Amino acid sequence: MTKKGLVSLGTLALAFTTTLCLSSCGGNKAEQKSSPSTPAEVQATGLPIAFVNMDSVTSQYKFAQEIKASLEKDAAAHQTRLQSKGAAIQKAAVDFERRMRINAFVSAEAQQAEQQKLMRMQQEGQALSAELSEKLALKQQSLLEDMMKSVRDQLKEYNKDGRYKLILTKVGDNILYAEDALDITEDFIKYLNEHYNAADGLPSKADSASKK
Repeated sequence: MTKKGLVSLGTLALAFTTTLCLSSCGGNKAEQKSSPSTPAEVQATGLPIAFVNMDSVTSQYKFAQEIKASLEKDAAAHQTRLQSKGAAIQKAAVDFERRMRINAFVSAEAQQAEQQKLMRMQQEGQALSAELSEKLALKQQSLLEDMMKSVRDQLKEYNKDGRYKLILTKVGDNILYAEDALDITEDFIKYLNEHYNAADGLPSKADSASKK
C-alpha cells in the first residue's frame, strides 16, 4: 500500500473515532440530566409515588392543633382537681396527727375511725388520679382516630385525579431514603387547612370527659 493510501486510511480512522466520541459524549450528557426536583417533574417521569410527613401534619394541621389545645386544657383541669383533692388529704392528715399528739380523741375507736376515714380519702385520691388519666388517654385516642380519618378522607379528595398511585406515610425515620421531590407534605397541609371547617372539628364527645 502506498504512503498516500496509508494517510487516507489514517484520516478516515481519526474521523470515525471522533464521530464515536461525539456520539458517546452526547449520550453521557443526556444521561447526566438532573433528577426531578418537584412533584410535577416526578409525575412526568411516570413514577406516581409521593409521601407525607406526619410529624409536620400533626404540628401544622388546624385539626391537630385543636386536639392538642383541647387535651392540654383537660390535663390542666384534671391537675387542678387532683391538687385540690391532695390539699384536702394533706389537711386531714395534718389534723389527724395534731389530734394524736394532744390526745384529742375521746376513745381508741374514735381514733381508729378517723384514721380509716383518712385512708379512704387517700384511696379516693389515687382512684381519681387513675380515672382522670384513663379518661384523658381515651379522649386522646378517640381524637387521634378522628384526625387520621380526616387526613385519609382529605387525601382521597386531594388525589381524586389519580396522579399518585401510592402515597406513603413518613413518621420519624421510617423511610430510609426518598427524593425531596416526592415530598408533598407542604402542599397537602395547605390543602388540609384550606378545606378544614372548624365546625366539623372536635366532636361534642371530646369534651364530655372533662365535664364529669
